[in-house]
Amino acid sequence: MTSTDELIPVSHIRQFLFCPRIPWFKQVMSFEPPEQGWVSQGKRWHASQNPRHKRRLNQYIKGPSKHEVDVYVCSRSLGVHGYIDELISNGDQGVVIEYKVDKNKPTLAQKLQLMAYAIGVEESLYLKVAAAVLLKGDARKQYPVDLSSELRLALFKVVAELRKTTSIHRMPASSATEAKCDQCEYLRYCNDR
Repeated sequence: MTSTDELIPVSHIRQFLFCPRIPWFKQVMSFEPPEQGWVSQGKRWHASQNPRHKRRLNQYIKGPSKHEVDVYVCSRSLGVHGYIDELISNGDQGVVIEYKVDKNKPTLAQKLQLMAYAIGVEESLYLKVAAAVLLKGDARKQYPVDLSSELRLALFKVVAELRKTTSIHRMPASSATEAKCDQCEYLRYCNDR
């Protein structure tokens, strides 16, 4: 990958696993629906969480650390880019942190998103990722994610399937449930739900 136009936003990985039509609508059809109320609610929630947990997340790296929010990363090997919610770093190592409003255990999609950010940190910021953590609910619940070779392989497979789906001009099939469709801002574009 050489052009940023060829890079896929990391968020599309999670959305693709929710329903393959979402990144297809965004990338192929250039549809951007109006921001839903839950999206702006999530943005406000992110902003309120940042300072609350700094001390306990420093356990993953030694030495003085720097906390940054909305850190841009890019992975040329994976062909993705995006903004990490928070990065703690000490110059050699980093801790990748993603906030999620839900209180459930991490989904595969959330773990793959975190893995993509970790790869981006290593490739674009030249930091060794010491930990990747999902902060869920009120940010009191930490879920460290094992950045295993199996998760990395799963990520590369999903990104390859995502690229294949967005390279054709035919709307992909969707296995989304009615409950998923009811919360989707792209529902009005589907025509088969």
